[in-house]
Amino acid sequence: MTAVSFRARAAAAAAHPRVRAAFRIFAERAAEIESDQIRLTLVSAPPFHEAERARHFAAVFRSAGFAPLFDAIGNVIIPYDDSGATPLIVGAHLDTVFPADTNLDLRRTGRVLHLPGISDNGAGLVALFWLFRAAKEAGLRFRRPVWAVANVGEEGKGNLRGIRHLFETTPWGPGACEFIAVDGAGIQRITNKGVGSRRFRIQMSGPGGHSWTDFGSPNPIHAMSEAIANFVRDRCAPEASFNVGLIRGGIGVNSIPTEATIDVDLRSVSLASIEGLHVRLARAMRESASLAGLQLQIESIGERPLGQTPEQSDLVQAALELHLLAHVVREHERRAAAVELDPPGGDLDVEQLAVLGQVAPGVRTR
Repeated sequence: MTAVSFRARAAAAAAHPRVRAAFRIFAERAAEIESDQIRLTLVSAPPFHEAERARHFAAVFRSAGFAPLFDAIGNVIIPYDDSGATPLIVGAHLDTVFPADTNLDLRRTGRVLHLPGISDNGAGLVALFWLFRAAKEAGLRFRRPVWAVANVGEEGKGNLRGIRHLFETTPWGPGACEFIAVDGAGIQRITNKGVGSRRFRIQMSGPGGHSWTDFGSPNPIHAMSEAIANFVRDRCAPEASFNVGLIRGGIGVNSIPTEATIDVDLRSVSLASIEGLHVRLARAMRESASLAGLQLQIESIGERPLGQTPEQSDLVQAALELHLLAHVVREHERRAAAVELDPPGGDLDVEQLAVLGQVAPGVRTR
């Protein structure tokens, strides 16, 4: 389908009376949307401890007339109408990067809300709920099953466990689905590339000792520091990154430590780039540990697959035209998302659902 065809279809979707009614709901009930966002964020949900927020989120959907379900790992699944094959799934993750003891005090600066997790992913969760609520109140119907999924385990060591479980168990039955992730604040960008990552915990260990009497004994911190310097000295390929995010070791200033540990994150949209970084990291660590006479342990603590939806696919082009129609994304920001096209008719298509996603509450979050 040509860009002109997509543009005409997007315009027709946006002009549909029931879609326009849903837009008015967003505009007229912005204060209610903001309150829901705050209430959801105030329920603590660190990785592996999302159950309370999941129950709260399910209750919010239930109060709006939906029938939420829980799967075995703790994801909340909400069919818009009925379950069925090859659904369009709109997902938002429940967990936040902040630990359970984080102080959740709300502060306002004009229209900006300051609250740990209010953006990632309080914004995504409230958008998911109001997308479905506005569609239902406006009387929208769709030609194929549409599901909301609030998934666990997106952040940190969660390692995408909720989404992995969803696609391993395929509760919609045989066949594929389309998936749109709503994550964080802002609607200026759509993303069609899934950045892959590998995360490692690396430990060097030795006998330790006293800084004076045992001077010259292998020092894990010295060796680890040298290995880090050797690893980061060379640049990485475009669209790749590395980060040594944590370093631990030692018990005192006058003690040679018995061990040093680092956590490392490698990322890229290219499998070859990740493989290259992995090889380079392992080599730097092995060489430094061997020269110092230390034991070395490299442990994988997370791996996230990479992938992309082709930019020229119908799904990506449809999503882009919808964003352009809403005057949100500039022409050169072709990154993407996925919706599916069907001929317009009495029931609405998933592209109408995507149109609703272009309107956000009038509150900025941080």
